Amino acid sequence: MKAVFALVAAVVAAAASGCSTPPPSAPSMGASPGVPDTARPAAPARPGASAVARADAAGADTEGPLPEVELSPQLLFQLLAADLAAQRGEVGSAWSTYMSVARQTRDPRIARRATEVAVGARALDEAVQSAQLWRELAPQSRAAAQMLETLWLGAGRLKEVEPVLAERLAKARAEGTLPAAYTQLQRSLQRVQDRAGAWQMIQRLSAPDLDVAAARLARAQFAAGAEDFAASAVEAGEAMRLAPDDEDAVVAAARATHRLPGRKQEALDLLERFLQRQPMAIEARYAYARLLLADGRSDDARAQLERTLAQQPGSPAVLFSLAQLTYQGKQPDDAKRYLQRYLDLPRSVPRDNAPALLFMAQIDEEAGRLDAAIESLAKVPRGEEFASATIKRALLMGRQGKVEAAREVLRDAPVATPRERAQMVSAESQLLREAKRNQEAFDVLEKGLERMPDQPDLLYDHAMAAERIDRLAVMEKSLRRLIGLRPDHAHAYNALGYTLADRNIRLDEAAKLIEKALQLAPDDAHILDSMGWVLFRQKDYPRALDYLRRAYEKRPEVEIAAHLGEVLWAMGRRDEARTLWLEARGREPDNTTLRETLARLNVAL
Repeated sequence: MKAVFALVAAVVAAAASGCSTPPPSAPSMGASPGVPDTARPAAPARPGASAVARADAAGADTEGPLPEVELSPQLLFQLLAADLAAQRGEVGSAWSTYMSVARQTRDPRIARRATEVAVGARALDEAVQSAQLWRELAPQSRAAAQMLETLWLGAGRLKEVEPVLAERLAKARAEGTLPAAYTQLQRSLQRVQDRAGAWQMIQRLSAPDLDVAAARLARAQFAAGAEDFAASAVEAGEAMRLAPDDEDAVVAAARATHRLPGRKQEALDLLERFLQRQPMAIEARYAYARLLLADGRSDDARAQLERTLAQQPGSPAVLFSLAQLTYQGKQPDDAKRYLQRYLDLPRSVPRDNAPALLFMAQIDEEAGRLDAAIESLAKVPRGEEFASATIKRALLMGRQGKVEAAREVLRDAPVATPRERAQMVSAESQLLREAKRNQEAFDVLEKGLERMPDQPDLLYDHAMAAERIDRLAVMEKSLRRLIGLRPDHAHAYNALGYTLADRNIRLDEAAKLIEKALQLAPDDAHILDSMGWVLFRQKDYPRALDYLRRAYEKRPEVEIAAHLGEVLWAMGRRDEARTLWLEARGREPDNTTLRETLARLNVAL
């Protein structure tokens, strides 16, 4: 029976690789929205790969000695029930059961499974708890240590992680591997949202290593992350002094210097001199091209990359960068040509075709060539981008009126995780909603929740679909359940509060819900709009005006303009209201909220 338990535990632990979704990677600083960073190669490492996968890939990881536990019928039932719950998307139940079994059996493989289930559900607090148990049960496991470190960093718990990082650096000093240790440290700390805290911590950690170029370079990068560009330039300059031919140091110094007043040309000169010595330094030439582009010298930027392409005509990175550069320069046809050359490279050339296909689809969609965009999206291979590409493909088909065919695409998509399946259900509902088939959109989500009752995205979408068909009780039930599962879900509080305010009912309760949402997301324009709207309903016009102005400054959307104009109208400031509404109607003549507002107030513009 002990052998049977070991087999069951191993199977459950192995299931993590197929049932979890890794946390999202931090966005690269300085990237253009919707377009990947031109300074990055076109065959990037998979973003968001879990710490477990990275540790296992680095070498065989072991959980160490395993406990001998008798496999009772109750224990077997718990393991199978937890795995079934995870497959159905009931991650809260699955996690709790795995944690109970892990504590009972002291088996680190079950704690590992609990961790990966929590990570897949983006449940950070639960993931930290289970990773701590995993680390406790398998203190020698490299994967457990790295996962816990990753989660601490993701949660911004720098105080807990700093001793671990200090220990890693001390070991690297003893082994003579500091450069590699600092490279890994930089990758780890990129996940931290508290950039100022990360900069302060790296200064403390690297204090013994100021004569090591890699340490200075790490300091330069985290100073830049904290927007201390003067310090970043100084640190990168020290890295260059210690390692004059280090490309990363030169690039860091140039980028930081370019951000300082009056020193743009100095940054360009720095890169130009380096490229004269090392004309094949691709990253430096990318950086040079980007800085030229930032200064409005798009032709010079393109010339730099074309020069590199002449030297390396089969370089995916250069072709992709030129596609981005020409796209940003409003030359979409040139961008498509570079992308096609990228896609036509021999199969033997390592690259990821998904970003190029998505980029190609984006260009065609913007030009109104929906068939071409759909064709590109259909070619996106299985992997990180497959689910989003499939959803985008279906939505474009819906815009062409091919709603039923688009639904089949979503239903037949070979998804890997419960979260992806939930995304397909939400997308099918969106298709129907955009086709004005609101009852069917609600029904799709209702059936999806029967299979995956704890999926947060489905609960939120279900609530919004219920509101559209005026089933307020159903909406409230789903939002209350979502709040129970995710007490930090600001938009769940906001959606319920705004709905009550919009119907002019239970206003005190609505205000409290929106106040909670604001505590969680104080700068969110839509929540500020909701607070302004509930204050308007309570006839507190001055405060309503203040919140709505703040919301409109952050996001000048027509719906917010409609609310702001109505408050101005109620305060007797009707010329201001008319001016605002005229400007908003000029941007979206058919906006439903604005039209209904004007009709209700009997206002003719």
